[in-house]
Amino acid sequence: MKSMRLFLIGAMAWLSIAAFAQSQPLQRSTPAAEGVEAKAVTQFFDSLMSIPQTEMHHVMVLRHGKVIGELHPKPFQANDPHTLYSESKTFTAIAVGLCVDDKLLKVTDRVVSFFPDKLPEKISDNLAKMTLRDLLTMETGIKPDWNFRSNTKDWVRKYLSMPVSDAPGTKYQYDSMCTFLLSAIVQRVTGKTMMQLLNQRVFGPMGIKDAEWEQSPDGINTGGWGLRLSAESQAKVGQLLLQKGKWNGKQLVSKKWVEEASSRQVQPYENGTAAHTKSPGYGYQIWMAERPGSFRADGALGQYVVVIPDKDMVVLINGVSFQTPFELKYIWTVLLPGVKSASVAADDAQHKNLQDFSAKAALPAPQGKSVDKKWLGKTIEIGGSKKILTLAFDQNGMLQYHYDGRKVKSAFGKWQYEASVQTPPYSIHPVDCFKGLKQEFTTASSYAWKGETLTIQTYWTDFISGETITVRFVSGGKVLLTVQRNYDKKPITLDLLLLHNLK
Repeated sequence: MKSMRLFLIGAMAWLSIAAFAQSQPLQRSTPAAEGVEAKAVTQFFDSLMSIPQTEMHHVMVLRHGKVIGELHPKPFQANDPHTLYSESKTFTAIAVGLCVDDKLLKVTDRVVSFFPDKLPEKISDNLAKMTLRDLLTMETGIKPDWNFRSNTKDWVRKYLSMPVSDAPGTKYQYDSMCTFLLSAIVQRVTGKTMMQLLNQRVFGPMGIKDAEWEQSPDGINTGGWGLRLSAESQAKVGQLLLQKGKWNGKQLVSKKWVEEASSRQVQPYENGTAAHTKSPGYGYQIWMAERPGSFRADGALGQYVVVIPDKDMVVLINGVSFQTPFELKYIWTVLLPGVKSASVAADDAQHKNLQDFSAKAALPAPQGKSVDKKWLGKTIEIGGSKKILTLAFDQNGMLQYHYDGRKVKSAFGKWQYEASVQTPPYSIHPVDCFKGLKQEFTTASSYAWKGETLTIQTYWTDFISGETITVRFVSGGKVLLTVQRNYDKKPITLDLLLLHNLK
């Protein structure tokens, strides 16, 4: 009875959080009830949190369609949307599948047939041969150019004007613009953006209400990146793929398409010169996983939805990591050994340990003291006339800092949450970046002093970005400013900026 009471209390808390963003929240259960040892889930979470150069934002483990464990380390919260980077590509594949199901598209269709108004004056033989399948498998023959989206507004025209150096279908080259072209094709044949199509045919029926997708300058969903979606919504789509396109008894996308997209269509990097040499393969915008029969949606810095059919499981990971191979490794080496074929005996102590670990999980906040009284009510302008950084403390010790065009409120000893229409820092800079995103962004920020050094930690909790600003006051009225963004390996360091003004 005790274990049942624990489960009911936990399930009610989970459901109350999920209900804000989901009209059909996933069922919650205990690991034991679904044949998984709770200690394996706890160890999995602990292993993820312990990876160096890594911050976990959201983790969910599903078995038999039910959530048996989830982790949202503070200051992140369960219903926060998250930027998926290239995990977005798998959602594009689903949209293409809807068009194939509707007989609006075939994988053998020639790409040039969709863009008569965007073609170069001279169409090469290779460009003429390029098919929808070549886009899906990233075998277009075009050498990737990751910069042109940052200085060109008409991405379709620019992409089609690039040399097709290799025969389509012969050489894999990972390129997000292949996926963007798929999005543009979906929009051409349906008259709807891919976001509109998915809202109508997939997200709506699944009770997903929090999806947003960035757009190109001319209003096409970016396809290969830019989807913003909560962890639960991502996990639902993983479950949809596990169920081969069926949801609540209705076939949203055909079983045939899901099986085709999630099967190996090409072996990336067969020449053995790239990091993915040992990859089990690539489907239609879906990576094959290490475990036979498993596959994953995969985004930069560690955005994963891993589908494990033989265990009837889905594992979701969102965060920022420079050690991403460990995240996947721990699924196979830590979590799966605790998965059994049938239910396991309930262990109240193990289950409580899991609940306690999840409840207490937090990313590190700055440690030290609050602001000295001499700074209360003062504004400090750093960087001379350029005012690179402004620090303003009110009489209660609340800090508002202004850096890189953004104003952020920060508190001592706790996370200060603030909604803002200002866009967060981002590791990519396409033309019209953030177009299509309408929800406000949320910052969570905390600061502390150690001696003459101020440290400010800020996360954009419903995006992905974070920054650590360190201000060290040195002799002669000067400071040393360091800014470390969570997606950059190296910090920005500005030496000995003048302390311009103290009001």
